[in-house]
Amino acid sequence: MRVSRIGAVKTYESMRKIYRHLERGTGRIVAATVTQRGSTWTISFTVDVQRAVVPTRAPEKVVGVDLGLATLYTGATPTGEHVLDVANPRHFVRSEKRLAHAQRVASRRQGPRQGVAPSKRWQRANARVRKVHANVAHSRGNLIHETTTMLAKRYDVIVVEDLNVAGMMKNRPLAKHISDAAWGEFVRQLEYTTTWYGSTLVKADRFYASSRTCSQCGTVKATLSLDERVFHCEACGLAIDRDVNAAINLARQGLAGTSSVTGRGGEVRPGRQNIAGRAHPDESSTETQPDVGA
Repeated sequence: MRVSRIGAVKTYESMRKIYRHLERGTGRIVAATVTQRGSTWTISFTVDVQRAVVPTRAPEKVVGVDLGLATLYTGATPTGEHVLDVANPRHFVRSEKRLAHAQRVASRRQGPRQGVAPSKRWQRANARVRKVHANVAHSRGNLIHETTTMLAKRYDVIVVEDLNVAGMMKNRPLAKHISDAAWGEFVRQLEYTTTWYGSTLVKADRFYASSRTCSQCGTVKATLSLDERVFHCEACGLAIDRDVNAAINLARQGLAGTSSVTGRGGEVRPGRQNIAGRAHPDESSTETQPDVGA
């Protein structure tokens, strides 16, 4: 890739999709932005492409996804089959000691102040702090991308909870862990990923008691504390993992149908998206299913 005023740039990620659009005349590069984040440089391209809208698939495969902290994503089908179990890697918590050490070192260096330039050692110390933050963000984003792509390719209808993340962040003991889980980013990526692969995203009603409802008899418990990891139904005697129970209830909500459908019918950045033509087989294929890892 050759960028004006910079010259030839070797990219880490493959540029073959952009080249295909340029060769076929179905896309053009509008702008390129070079950004420095810590000690790394990134270049992002704004591309105007002709993308075909993939037809919405028939709702044959339905999955409900429960978002949690102990287990990050738990998926189940309406029949009760447990199909997804992604452990919470706790990216930020695992990096806290390394981040604290880097911040302590940076605090002892001569930083910028009026009339005094920051020292080279201060700049290097703060670069190490930024690198820790960048590693956490990249690891978190990679897991979300892998999971959302797998779900959008494998299932026709995906049902998630409409969580009030901003309100939940007011719980001070759990705020750090909720922020680290990035539930809002997970749902945001599902909204546009489902449009690419023809699946449908359904958001269950915010006040639907998926965790407190028995998936076998439908009895709703009055209370269910966070430390109760196993759901026990007093009516029918069912004992099941609370996250799996919630995922089953969410999947049945999507099977029954709901008006809270997102991810289909709307344009994503309509000013930058040109819908026309047929999609390239390598860009719209749903056969390859990536592995989801921590």
